[in-house]
Amino acid sequence: MARQVAQRLITQEQVHAVLGCHQSTLTEAVSQVCLEYQIPMITAISTVDSITTHRNEYFFRLCPMNSLYLETMFMYLRDQEEKTGDPIKTVAVFADDSMVGQEAIRCAQLYAPQYGMEIIKEVRYSQGAANLNEEIQALKEAGADAVLAESYISDAILLMKTMQEQGYQPPVLIAKANGFANPSFIPATKGISNGLTSVVEWNPDLTKGADVNKRFREIFGVDMNGHSAESYTAIWTFKTAFEQAGTQEGPAVKDALAAMDIRGSFPDGPEIILPYGRIKFESLELDGTWHYNNNTYASVAIAQIQNGEYKTVWPFEYSNQEIAYPASYR
Repeated sequence: MARQVAQRLITQEQVHAVLGCHQSTLTEAVSQVCLEYQIPMITAISTVDSITTHRNEYFFRLCPMNSLYLETMFMYLRDQEEKTGDPIKTVAVFADDSMVGQEAIRCAQLYAPQYGMEIIKEVRYSQGAANLNEEIQALKEAGADAVLAESYISDAILLMKTMQEQGYQPPVLIAKANGFANPSFIPATKGISNGLTSVVEWNPDLTKGADVNKRFREIFGVDMNGHSAESYTAIWTFKTAFEQAGTQEGPAVKDALAAMDIRGSFPDGPEIILPYGRIKFESLELDGTWHYNNNTYASVAIAQIQNGEYKTVWPFEYSNQEIAYPASYR
């Protein structure tokens, strides 16, 4: 279906660029269509590492790769001892059977030993599960110092509700954004998710992007989340590429994206509102595999739900917010 929609947009509606998709499996399929028709594509939010291993010169990733998200999570688990006094030694991983969920497990296996931690349990479940009783019981029996979670929104909400039902309260529950960063997550888990930490691509308490978020909130009634901020940035990236190319022709716009090096602010435009100051698409090698056209300067932060809203708690040099430890889940 994703391929068919992409082909319709290109051949019938005559689009000159594609931004998408939400799920990495769909993004990978659409990127192949864009290559076939020589239409430049940016994904603002698809994180699975493998989608940029194909040497697709028309496909560019603005957001960090999954591996960076997972490494950031382990960096936080290491650094939080400085604030809490308790080291994290054992970790359990909770992830669904999707492409992004399974890659989260792979990346956790890669980084845990590098940061002096041991994965003592991997709990895999079917995306969209009717219940998670057995899975939460397995986490509870494992008794890890921290749980790493990767779930889409409905599963993320069910995770928190099932934890409450079973009285399971791990000292640290850290999520890889995704459903936990969805604007509907906190309202749906009110009173049971305080203390949860998550990777965030952007957060309202960051100084960058305050004016943009104000306008966003006036229109939609909620703050931007990381995906909103990344999509906003991707639009400005495309705008800059079209202007630098001087044409709408795909090959020229592709070349402009490949040569792009935005530092601080877009030309005659806003500052980069994400928690980094440069956009440049480059190739990099990770664990023996080459990845192409990734924004190698992309980075993320860690926030914790406190009093019903996400507060940035890491990196420490960008936040004065105390970490609530252990998580209360109230």
